[in-house]
Amino acid sequence: MNSMREAIIRGTLSGPSVTAESGEQCFCFDHSFIGFDGHFPGYPILPAILQTLMAQILAEEVVGAPLQLVALKRAKFTRQLRPGEKIKVRLSCRKEGMELHCPVQLLVADETASSFTLVFGEAE
Repeated sequence: MNSMREAIIRGTLSGPSVTAESGEQCFCFDHSFIGFDGHFPGYPILPAILQTLMAQILAEEVVGAPLQLVALKRAKFTRQLRPGEKIKVRLSCRKEGMELHCPVQLLVADETASSFTLVFGEAE
C-alpha cells in the first residue's frame, strides 16, 4: 500500500492546510494514475478505497502521526470521480474515548462527491 500512498501524494496540488483539528487538501489524478487501473477499463473512476486513503493521509497530517483505520461509518459515494478532476478533501477530527473520529467530505467544484466518517485507533 506504500506505493499507492506515494502515488496519491504525487497527485496533491498543494500542501495540506491544517489546524489542530481539521484539514483540507486538493488532489488531481490524470489517466495514468495507478489507482484507475482496472477500475474500469475504458471508463476510469477513482475507487472508494482510494478516496478513504486520501482522507487518511490528510488526517495523519492533521494529527502529525500514523493512524490505524478501524472503521468506516456513514459512507455515501454520490458522484464518480474521474481523471483530471480537482478533488478537494475536507475533514475534521475529534477524540471520542480512545478513538479519533474524522468526518470527511470530498468535493468537485463545490459539489459533494462523497462523505464518510473514518474512525482511527492508535497506530501499532
